[in-house]
Amino acid sequence: MDIEKKDMKNKKEYYNIYSEFNNINKYRALKTILHHGNNRLSHIDRVAKLSFFVSKNIGVDYISCTRGAMMHDFFTTEDISKNDNNYNQFLKKHPLEALNNSKEFFDVNDIEKDIILSHMYPITSEKPKYIESKIVCTCDKVVSLYEFFRYEIKASINMAYVYWVRFMSL
Repeated sequence: MDIEKKDMKNKKEYYNIYSEFNNINKYRALKTILHHGNNRLSHIDRVAKLSFFVSKNIGVDYISCTRGAMMHDFFTTEDISKNDNNYNQFLKKHPLEALNNSKEFFDVNDIEKDIILSHMYPITSEKPKYIESKIVCTCDKVVSLYEFFRYEIKASINMAYVYWVRFMSL
Protein backbone atom coordinates (compact mmCIF):
# COMPACT_ATOMS: atom_id res chain seq x y z
CA MET A 1 0.00 0.00 0.00
CA ASP A 2 1.47 3.36 -0.94
CA ILE A 3 1.89 6.15 1.60
CA GLU A 4 -1.02 8.30 0.35
CA LYS A 5 -3.49 5.43 0.61
CA LYS A 6 -2.19 4.54 4.08
CA ASP A 7 -2.52 8.18 5.18
CA MET A 8 -6.09 8.34 3.87
CA LYS A 9 -6.94 5.06 5.62
CA ASN A 10 -5.44 6.35 8.89
CA LYS A 11 -7.31 9.67 8.64
CA LYS A 12 -10.58 7.87 7.99
CA GLU A 13 -9.95 5.55 10.93
CA TYR A 14 -9.06 8.44 13.24
CA TYR A 15 -12.17 10.43 12.29
CA ASN A 16 -14.36 7.34 12.74
CA ILE A 17 -13.14 7.22 16.34
CA TYR A 18 -13.56 11.00 16.70
CA SER A 19 -17.14 11.00 15.37
CA GLU A 20 -18.44 9.36 18.56
CA PHE A 21 -17.15 12.32 20.58
CA ASN A 22 -18.22 15.04 18.17
CA ASN A 23 -21.88 14.05 18.66
CA ILE A 24 -21.86 15.17 22.32
CA ASN A 25 -22.74 18.84 22.98
CA LYS A 26 -20.68 19.04 26.18
CA TYR A 27 -17.67 17.66 24.30
CA ARG A 28 -18.05 20.14 21.44
CA ALA A 29 -18.28 22.93 24.05
CA LEU A 30 -14.59 22.30 24.81
CA LYS A 31 -13.89 24.38 21.71
CA THR A 32 -15.00 27.51 23.62
CA ILE A 33 -12.60 27.01 26.55
CA LEU A 34 -9.15 28.60 26.55
CA HIS A 35 -6.45 25.98 27.11
CA HIS A 36 -2.68 26.40 26.60
CA GLY A 37 -3.21 29.49 24.47
CA ASN A 38 -5.78 27.92 22.16
CA ASN A 39 -8.90 25.93 23.00
CA ARG A 40 -9.25 22.68 24.91
CA LEU A 41 -10.71 20.76 21.96
CA SER A 42 -7.71 21.64 19.76
CA HIS A 43 -5.36 20.50 22.53
CA ILE A 44 -7.24 17.21 22.90
CA ASP A 45 -7.26 16.70 19.14
CA ARG A 46 -3.48 17.19 18.93
CA VAL A 47 -2.86 14.75 21.79
CA ALA A 48 -5.27 12.21 20.29
CA LYS A 49 -3.77 12.41 16.78
CA LEU A 50 -0.23 12.00 18.09
CA SER A 51 -1.32 9.14 20.37
CA PHE A 52 -3.13 7.48 17.45
CA PHE A 53 -0.04 7.72 15.26
CA VAL A 54 2.37 6.39 17.90
CA SER A 55 0.14 3.57 19.17
CA LYS A 56 -0.84 2.41 15.70
CA ASN A 57 2.78 2.36 14.53
CA ILE A 58 4.06 0.35 17.49
CA GLY A 59 1.18 -2.11 17.35
CA VAL A 60 -0.69 -1.55 20.61
CA ASP A 61 -4.40 -0.90 21.23
CA TYR A 62 -4.60 2.29 19.19
CA ILE A 63 -8.39 2.58 19.52
CA SER A 64 -8.31 2.64 23.34
CA CYS A 65 -5.24 4.86 23.22
CA THR A 66 -6.95 7.37 20.93
CA ARG A 67 -10.25 7.28 22.82
CA GLY A 68 -8.44 7.76 26.14
CA ALA A 69 -6.57 10.72 24.67
CA MET A 70 -9.87 12.19 23.49
CA MET A 71 -11.26 11.96 27.03
CA HIS A 72 -8.17 12.97 29.03
CA ASP A 73 -9.16 16.66 29.43
CA PHE A 74 -12.93 16.29 29.10
CA PHE A 75 -13.96 18.95 31.61
CA THR A 76 -15.58 22.35 31.29
CA THR A 77 -15.46 25.62 33.21
CA GLU A 78 -18.70 24.53 34.89
CA ASP A 79 -16.90 21.44 36.18
CA ILE A 80 -14.15 23.62 37.62
CA SER A 81 -16.54 26.01 39.35
CA LYS A 82 -18.66 23.24 40.89
CA ASN A 83 -15.51 21.65 42.36
CA ASP A 84 -13.11 24.40 43.27
CA ASN A 85 -12.59 27.93 42.01
CA ASN A 86 -8.82 27.51 42.48
CA TYR A 87 -7.65 26.26 39.08
CA ASN A 88 -4.24 25.19 40.41
CA GLN A 89 -5.94 22.82 42.86
CA PHE A 90 -8.30 21.64 40.12
CA LEU A 91 -5.29 20.84 37.94
CA LYS A 92 -4.61 17.84 40.15
CA LYS A 93 -8.30 16.91 40.43
CA HIS A 94 -9.31 17.25 36.79
CA PRO A 95 -8.47 13.67 35.72
CA LEU A 96 -11.23 12.40 38.02
CA GLU A 97 -13.67 14.99 36.68
CA ALA A 98 -12.70 14.02 33.11
CA LEU A 99 -13.31 10.37 33.97
CA ASN A 100 -16.72 11.14 35.49
CA ASN A 101 -17.73 13.15 32.41
CA SER A 102 -16.46 10.40 30.12
CA LYS A 103 -18.40 7.69 31.95
CA GLU A 104 -21.55 9.81 31.69
CA PHE A 105 -21.38 9.91 27.88
CA PHE A 106 -19.23 6.94 26.77
CA ASP A 107 -18.38 3.35 27.57
CA VAL A 108 -14.92 3.53 29.14
CA ASN A 109 -12.69 0.45 29.32
CA ASP A 110 -9.87 -0.17 31.81
CA ILE A 111 -7.13 1.15 29.51
CA GLU A 112 -9.07 4.35 28.79
CA LYS A 113 -9.80 4.82 32.50
CA ASP A 114 -6.09 4.49 33.30
CA ILE A 115 -5.20 6.92 30.51
CA ILE A 116 -7.57 9.57 31.87
CA LEU A 117 -6.52 9.13 35.50
CA SER A 118 -2.76 8.96 34.88
CA HIS A 119 -2.18 11.50 32.10
CA MET A 120 -0.97 14.12 34.61
CA TYR A 121 1.76 11.90 36.08
CA PRO A 122 4.13 12.93 37.74
CA ILE A 123 2.14 16.04 38.77
CA THR A 124 -0.39 13.60 40.20
CA SER A 125 0.58 10.33 41.89
CA GLU A 126 -1.40 8.04 39.56
CA LYS A 127 1.23 6.16 37.50
CA PRO A 128 0.32 4.88 34.03
CA LYS A 129 -0.21 1.08 34.10
CA TYR A 130 -0.49 0.38 30.38
CA ILE A 131 1.73 1.24 27.44
CA GLU A 132 -1.23 3.15 25.95
CA SER A 133 -1.40 5.26 29.13
CA LYS A 134 2.31 6.00 28.91
CA ILE A 135 1.88 7.04 25.28
CA VAL A 136 -0.91 9.51 26.07
CA CYS A 137 0.90 10.83 29.14
CA THR A 138 3.99 11.51 27.01
CA CYS A 139 2.04 12.89 24.05
CA ASP A 140 0.16 15.25 26.37
CA LYS A 141 3.48 16.63 27.67
CA VAL A 142 4.91 17.02 24.15
CA VAL A 143 1.78 18.76 22.85
CA SER A 144 1.59 21.00 25.94
CA LEU A 145 5.19 22.11 25.43
CA TYR A 146 4.49 22.78 21.76
CA GLU A 147 1.39 24.81 22.66
CA PHE A 148 3.21 26.72 25.37
CA PHE A 149 6.01 27.76 23.04
CA ARG A 150 3.70 28.35 20.10
CA TYR A 151 1.03 30.39 21.88
CA GLU A 152 2.17 31.50 25.32
CA ILE A 153 5.66 32.69 24.33
CA LYS A 154 4.31 34.31 21.17
CA ALA A 155 1.69 36.18 23.22
CA SER A 156 4.33 37.32 25.73
CA ILE A 157 6.61 38.58 22.95
CA ASN A 158 3.71 40.42 21.33
CA MET A 159 2.78 42.07 24.64
CA ALA A 160 6.42 43.07 25.26
CA TYR A 161 6.56 44.57 21.77
CA VAL A 162 3.37 46.59 22.38
CA TYR A 163 4.74 47.93 25.68
CA TRP A 164 8.08 48.74 24.06
CA VAL A 165 6.44 50.67 21.20
CA ARG A 166 4.28 52.59 23.65
CA PHE A 167 7.26 53.33 25.90
CA MET A 168 9.35 54.56 22.98
CA SER A 169 6.56 56.87 21.83
CA LEU A 170 6.43 58.74 25.16
